[in-house]
Amino acid sequence: MTRADILAPMNRIGLVPLAFAICTAAQAQPAPRTALDVSLPAGDGFQFDRWFSGGRLAIGKDGTHYVLSYEVNPLAGARATVSDARIDLRALAPDGAVKHQRTLPVRQGIGHKYFSLNATGVVVARSGDLAVFVSATDPAMMKAGRFTDATLFRLAADLRVKKTSDIGPPDAASRKAAESFYGPEIYLPTRDNAIMLGGGYGPGPHVWWVGKYSLDGARFWQDAGRGIPETTAAIAQRPDGSWLAVVKEMARSPTGLDVSARRYTIDGKLLARTRLAQISPDAVAVILRDGIAFITSADRAARRSELIVVGDHGRTLRRAPWPFAATLSAIEDGDGIAAIVAEPGSDPAPRYVVRADAQGVVRWRSAAIDATQIVRTPDGQVAVLADAGTERKSLRLVRYADP
Repeated sequence: MTRADILAPMNRIGLVPLAFAICTAAQAQPAPRTALDVSLPAGDGFQFDRWFSGGRLAIGKDGTHYVLSYEVNPLAGARATVSDARIDLRALAPDGAVKHQRTLPVRQGIGHKYFSLNATGVVVARSGDLAVFVSATDPAMMKAGRFTDATLFRLAADLRVKKTSDIGPPDAASRKAAESFYGPEIYLPTRDNAIMLGGGYGPGPHVWWVGKYSLDGARFWQDAGRGIPETTAAIAQRPDGSWLAVVKEMARSPTGLDVSARRYTIDGKLLARTRLAQISPDAVAVILRDGIAFITSADRAARRSELIVVGDHGRTLRRAPWPFAATLSAIEDGDGIAAIVAEPGSDPAPRYVVRADAQGVVRWRSAAIDATQIVRTPDGQVAVLADAGTERKSLRLVRYADP
């Protein structure tokens, strides 16, 4: 999760007029069954940091929930300054009981206003081992004029640290860019027991970036953009082993950002780049089993939300109305889509978890919940992490099943 994860959805909601009515079709959908709803309290004296609220969630093949959280101990009377900080990882059984918990041995120090964290995420690899990626700005390193560093932890299922690896910058030129850092928003396991990361790199704003790593920190291959601001919006591995990435990159014309689909071989050779001229750069991207779905949000120009599905090679397959004013994030969900959406009406706009088919027909919508991350479970349910309360003393882990 990066600061962009928190700020971008807020900006997107801000574009939606409060007078926009909640779609009656969405209201008519049934509610899901709540299969799990547990509270995850912060440590004694700690709270979840406002920039990284919601943590990160990954689920193993056996249904174990792995929750990665960033907690700070604020100084009294100085809300923006902390005296201590930590990154915790918890393993919870399918019924929500805590099996294991540990604080990771992150070596970076605490900055002037907050723990010097830029991005973090967790992946459950095919072998059952875990990979935790941490990108941080060490104040001591910055004072010495060195680049921002990143760390990859390899952990056993019981959260025992098996190896700690340093992840250097993408290239030699990046080493000279002070304050540059990784900002992955996508953390995926691969079929060969490695991990794929995607997001951006740079001092902020970023160039788009994707990279494949072993669990021990060896970089197999990577690719990156050339301009700023850019990002990687979605990544997925196709049945033939190739990789498909959706990137938002600076255009070579005055039009601003381009949305492109990039196809790679299993070892990272670029096979094709297709510019998707019909897609708005602010659309949320989801790579489906067959094609790529883009969900646009409504705006002040009276544009209605829309679901657009294109093939891997760019041809538009179908367009359909999307019955929610704003979509914050979405994932592939079997033969459809699961998403965190928002509807105006109050400030902040209430959020909901929805499940829909690939034609945009909503199957169910949850009650309002301040969800920040959404994951599909191995048994076909939908799990989310959510903020719980304004004091940020706890998180909620909620799992939804079909009615």
